[in-house]
Amino acid sequence: MFRSDRMWSCHWKWKPSPLLFLFALYIMCVPHSAVWGCANCRVVLSNPSGTFTSPCYPNDYPNSQACVWTLRAPTGYIIQITFNDFDIEEAPNCIYDSLSLDNGESQTKFCGATAKGLSFNSSANEMHVSFSSDFSIQKKG
Repeated sequence: MFRSDRMWSCHWKWKPSPLLFLFALYIMCVPHSAVWGCANCRVVLSNPSGTFTSPCYPNDYPNSQACVWTLRAPTGYIIQITFNDFDIEEAPNCIYDSLSLDNGESQTKFCGATAKGLSFNSSANEMHVSFSSDFSIQKKG
């Protein structure tokens, strides 16, 4: 079990029908500078629940990031993700910085504060979360 004070407020959990299982696991985001890029942000998360964050949260995320988190549950389960905090550079069509959520049926792109407090379910046992930032304006993620 890893723990860090630098967490992105995003939570997922496996969700069988009709029971919910909730166990705690915190994924560590290794502190780093923009020069070093995004440490450990291309990972597969397969524990029953947990929390992961944008790079350096609650500080601003670095420039030029390309992160992908794959959330994976056993066959027969779905994944539910909730954004507890959300602050990414806002622009029309999220052309600069964005977070994309692929739930197995569709892909949705977010920026600004649009996803804060929202929950999404996967259509199968896997969900992909992608985060990208450009070369300018940073937020906390």
